[in-house]
Amino acid sequence: MIGVDAARALLAARAEPLRTTERVALAVACGRVLAEPVRARRDDPPCDRATMDGFAVRAADTRGAPCSLRVVGRIAAGAGALPRIGSGEAAFINTGAPIPPGADAVVAVEETRGEVEILVAAGPGKNILARGALVRPGVAVAEGRLTPELVAVCAATGNDFVEVVRRPRVTLLATGSELADEPGEQEIRNSNGPLLRALLDGCEILDCGAVPDEMEALERAFERGLETDAVVSTGGVSKGEMDLILPVLQRLEVKVQFHGVALQPGKPMLFGERGDCALFALPGNPVSALVCADLFVLPFLAARAGRSFAQALRELEATLASAARASPKRRRVFPGVLRSGRIEPLPWRGSADLYTAGRANAYLVLEPGQDLAAGARVPCLVPERHASSALSS
Repeated sequence: MIGVDAARALLAARAEPLRTTERVALAVACGRVLAEPVRARRDDPPCDRATMDGFAVRAADTRGAPCSLRVVGRIAAGAGALPRIGSGEAAFINTGAPIPPGADAVVAVEETRGEVEILVAAGPGKNILARGALVRPGVAVAEGRLTPELVAVCAATGNDFVEVVRRPRVTLLATGSELADEPGEQEIRNSNGPLLRALLDGCEILDCGAVPDEMEALERAFERGLETDAVVSTGGVSKGEMDLILPVLQRLEVKVQFHGVALQPGKPMLFGERGDCALFALPGNPVSALVCADLFVLPFLAARAGRSFAQALRELEATLASAARASPKRRRVFPGVLRSGRIEPLPWRGSADLYTAGRANAYLVLEPGQDLAAGARVPCLVPERHASSALSS
């Protein structure tokens, strides 16, 4: 059995970014990881521009302010034909509009009155954003993961398509002859499949659905999945008579890196590899599957997609709101609600209790035998999807 930290370190070492890339439209690229820096294609701004509404003037004409100037035109943003500003002249100009020839300053409209009396002298360059002041051609303007802000930067620099790291292709299968779409009294619904599909929303998914506990059916499903970047299965990985995952993987020549983690819930988890495909066999109980996905699968796939292994699960400390009991032999990770630096353990009804897990936004972590009283400082894990709610004050 491997420790949680050792298992995560092993996965982090193997989670190299995918080598292949793809070109995608900027409109659907948010959240993707750039395969190469995006560079500016022209000056921004492409010409000298006004930074506020006012009057484009020759600075020298305003030295004796207050003074009156003759208005010779109006200039809107994007204007093509521009009046030339001569001595004693001015033109009304909108924010973002190009500076007309002859002008070298903009007097804000609040510093004028009438048509047009300049009330305050303006120095050269006042209220003007010079051509190329924001960025010059060839300068890298975006790298790494595309946030909404970086999408806007790419758009502003004329990059309507970007080269990104390819999304991981992941095969999902939930094993168990008891799984059914319309279950009878002794059967259950497949909740693990929808859970994993939702968690792996950023991947390309091949969903094999529910697979019965039969060697041939399992072997066909895993063989199909081993052609993708990763396989994530649930169930059949413990030591019962119908736990067939290990013998199936042995027949398929999967190299098992570890089988069993010192973790509650999630102990039976298995990780293996064949060629470039990583295989995660998670326990069948839904909370066990969820915990293992958060601790191991999502960080691994984030790194394979070009992001950081650590991004998918934030580690921090919080104050325990009420007492929590540890496991005697394994690290215990179970759901809680984190608010304003305090975490409240949720009632624990076992690793089948999806209803409690559905109310949580973090995990609290207890080392073996480490029962803690209210007020103690406790390590917490916050999945990326819950960061906004768990870390808000």
